[in-house]
Amino acid sequence: MSESVDLEPTPVPTGRKRPPMWVIVLVVAVVLAGAGFGGYQLLFAKGTAAAGECAAVEGADDASKLSVVGCGGDTATFKIASKKELSESGCPDGAYRELRDAKNLLCLMPNFVEGKCYAADDKNQAFRVAACDDPETIKIGKVIEGSDEPEQCPGGNGIGYPEPPIAFCIDTPGAS
Repeated sequence: MSESVDLEPTPVPTGRKRPPMWVIVLVVAVVLAGAGFGGYQLLFAKGTAAAGECAAVEGADDASKLSVVGCGGDTATFKIASKKELSESGCPDGAYRELRDAKNLLCLMPNFVEGKCYAADDKNQAFRVAACDDPETIKIGKVIEGSDEPEQCPGGNGIGYPEPPIAFCIDTPGAS
């Protein structure tokens, strides 16, 4: 059974400002900074990294080291979107961070949690959990699983990933 969809634009609540475009650019830039087209060498935690698991990544470029961690902790900055053999094509279109070892390609996406705020962690080409009062933070207002369309977010402010399909709605809590 299909649902009818109202094609009228949703009004933005009064008093709420649309996050600036730099926020979206920052999210994409931080993730893509770690991706690169050639990929990166890394040490996989006991060779057990699998799609759906969460990870902490330390370092940048060839010095990256991935550790599988529980998804609930603040160190779980990435989620493994997919694990592929090197012979397969790269990660899907989007802001995935690509990490490689001798056998595998891991496509990583942020492990953003609804309601939490994040700041850029340039040292590790990632995001870290941060206080929401900093103007350089982003807040994840909503996580939409099963869809990679950020247009569903208030004001269309979000970023989507096709594999697995998920969209993160982004607010800028410290912006004035």
